[in-house]
Amino acid sequence: MTDLALGHSTVRDRFAGTAVLRTAAAREIGCLGYVVRASGIPDDARVTHPFTRYGTRLDVPVHDGGDVLARFLVRAEEIAVSFALIEEFAEGLAAPMAMLAAEPPPGAGAGTGVGLVEGWRGTIATRVELAPDSTLARVKPVDPSFFNWPALPVALADTIVPDFSLTNKSFNLSYAGNDV
Repeated sequence: MTDLALGHSTVRDRFAGTAVLRTAAAREIGCLGYVVRASGIPDDARVTHPFTRYGTRLDVPVHDGGDVLARFLVRAEEIAVSFALIEEFAEGLAAPMAMLAAEPPPGAGAGTGVGLVEGWRGTIATRVELAPDSTLARVKPVDPSFFNWPALPVALADTIVPDFSLTNKSFNLSYAGNDV
């Protein structure tokens, strides 16, 4: 599909140079996921906060154009990375799985924790609070769109109005903020 789309000069021409999010702006805003990786910053929770051995050798796609084309390419290349991870995890299913976290002992009481995972839009942070009886008191996931929304108007600064829809979809932000 990527070759088909980019094989048409009209598509490639529309993508290239449109809605550029420069590296410095992406860093300053604190962008996440494919948006930041399309601006040349290799941030990815699977690498910076690995919970399995793949974090040390995962080759995440990074492009430095910062435009619609770079965001498209990072997303397209991520498909191959995802398939490779699925294959690796499927091979390991026959072996017993180690627990990543132990269940709290009965009567452990209140507590808090934070979890990080790389979702398709970027890093999803989730804070969990346990009540004194060890039941869930509060769970708050934060969609990466929360961090990427401020980058959209920055990328649109030098973009013509007809390219708004293309730019908006290249960021593919959550309007609800909780569709992680």
